[in-house]
Amino acid sequence: MRKLLALLLLASAPAGAHVTIDPPEAAPNSFQRIAFRVPHGCAGQPTIAIEVTLPEGITSARPSPKPGWELTVRMRPLERPVSGGHGLVREAPSFIAWSGGNLPDPFFEEFVMMIRTPNRPGETLLFPVAQLCAGGARHDWVEVATAGQARPRSPAPT
Repeated sequence: MRKLLALLLLASAPAGAHVTIDPPEAAPNSFQRIAFRVPHGCAGQPTIAIEVTLPEGITSARPSPKPGWELTVRMRPLERPVSGGHGLVREAPSFIAWSGGNLPDPFFEEFVMMIRTPNRPGETLLFPVAQLCAGGARHDWVEVATAGQARPRSPAPT
């Protein structure tokens, strides 16, 4: 049985205030649809942007467009080209953002992308997420738990 590559998004301390990722696990070296679930806005304000920083090792990521939202994809050069299934890949996505939309506080939404997972069984990947809300509010889901430490207040998706 192949080990699974963990793509877990940990819950935050405030009840119901966390972003989650679905599914929580993916096989190594596979194409996987992942969805970042945003359950509501910030302190009653609507979410107007979601920014995802992609971890090293992700060589392919294609976001799903959302009506009313603008997509931004930033690329980074790879040290060495890698096989992408349809030829050599010389750059990889490093950042994907959906912005300019309006997700009212009482509703949830999913922000979806298709990624190719690295061929590193058992590895945990970190996906920092920034949630931007109307009125300038921002919540960064970037904290990393360490052994023996309590769960962080704003854990990064891992």
